[in-house]
Amino acid sequence: MIQDIPKLYTALAEWLACVLFVRLLPQRYNAAKTAGILAAALPLFGLVQWLIGIVPLSLWIPGMIVALVLMYATIWLCCRLNFCDTGFWWALAFTLAEFVASLEWQLYSFGASKMPGRCWIQGLFLLAFYGGGFGVFLRLEQKRLRDKAPLHMTRRESISAAVIAICTFLISNISYVTTNTPFSGRMTTEIFWIRTLVDFAGVAVLLSMQDRWQDMQTQHELTAIQTLLKRQYEQYRISRDNSEAINRKYHDLKHQIQVIRMESDAARREEYLSQLEKGMQSLGVNQHTGNDVLDTILSDKQLYCSQHQITLTIVADGARLDFIETMDICSIFGNALDNAIEGVEKLADPQQRLIRVAVYTQNVFLIIRVENYCTAQLSVVDGEYRTTKHDKDMHGYGIKSIRYTAEKYGGSVSADCSDNWFHLSVLLPLPEKA
Repeated sequence: MIQDIPKLYTALAEWLACVLFVRLLPQRYNAAKTAGILAAALPLFGLVQWLIGIVPLSLWIPGMIVALVLMYATIWLCCRLNFCDTGFWWALAFTLAEFVASLEWQLYSFGASKMPGRCWIQGLFLLAFYGGGFGVFLRLEQKRLRDKAPLHMTRRESISAAVIAICTFLISNISYVTTNTPFSGRMTTEIFWIRTLVDFAGVAVLLSMQDRWQDMQTQHELTAIQTLLKRQYEQYRISRDNSEAINRKYHDLKHQIQVIRMESDAARREEYLSQLEKGMQSLGVNQHTGNDVLDTILSDKQLYCSQHQITLTIVADGARLDFIETMDICSIFGNALDNAIEGVEKLADPQQRLIRVAVYTQNVFLIIRVENYCTAQLSVVDGEYRTTKHDKDMHGYGIKSIRYTAEKYGGSVSADCSDNWFHLSVLLPLPEKA
């Protein structure tokens, strides 16, 4: 028989793993409340592991289930995650805790357990390996998560991660229950190495799973965003051509009207010509903001709005957009206005179909605001307003595309809904003048 890891060491490792992932992931509450939850969880981890150490072997599995539920609950309470994402991070946290605890105890048992002054040496090993192991993992995972998309795990992927973690734990610890299996070790060194290596393999598999899933999510979103960018650019080109054609037609018709008016007679003809000229005025309206790309987009949207009884109010200093690329202007304004138009088109009362656009500078920032009247209840998930369309997977990328473009210029995007108005704000730092 060999001495297993002290249960309080296991409790500390599980708690530190939870603290690590709470530090890495978006938190549900403020720092003080999160710290309070973690502080309250620490004695619970110790109590559960102490009970696991004194109960009969037949109650060992129920005890471990309680420990696993406690880890899951701690991560879920502290982090702003759905149940499936929490399941994956719980599986990784549990496997990591098993690996760090196993490695520390194996090296301590091999080299320092028989040295004099066991208490302070044991404490030194604990501090070095727990602090070093979890600290190194924290730094590595911070870099891995910095430029990665959120997981948004499916139920199937989350269950797969849980199965990997549980199988890793069972295989790595089977030698402590019985040596009469093909996977058990019979010598002390074998038992230590089997547990440590199997735990390490479990961590590696889960990290590989994380990378694969995040790459899939990133690729999916980038593909959708690129599709939107191309679509917006094509809309800009079509709108530009249409605008030029309308302006030519308008110019020609003005001359035709003048010629017809020079002919004698007919009050009715005069009335007809006046109505025709009035109708053409809406087609010939162009925005003049100081940016040709923005003028084309706004003119196109203004024409659409006038045809659908939507009031579009524009106050824009387009000249300040000169540092933004053409496709990025199309992305920001095209997506923002499309979302706003879609929102007000649902309103039965034309008096409520209101959209406001503003482009201005404040201090060293360019601010783009697109607002629309809104009577619907909008749901917020992970800090983002969710699409109201039925096909959630194919839609909802409008604001993501705007955010992606804003981040390209070091900016940010915020959205809120208050007093029946939906406000979308894009904040971009102005480039320094040479």
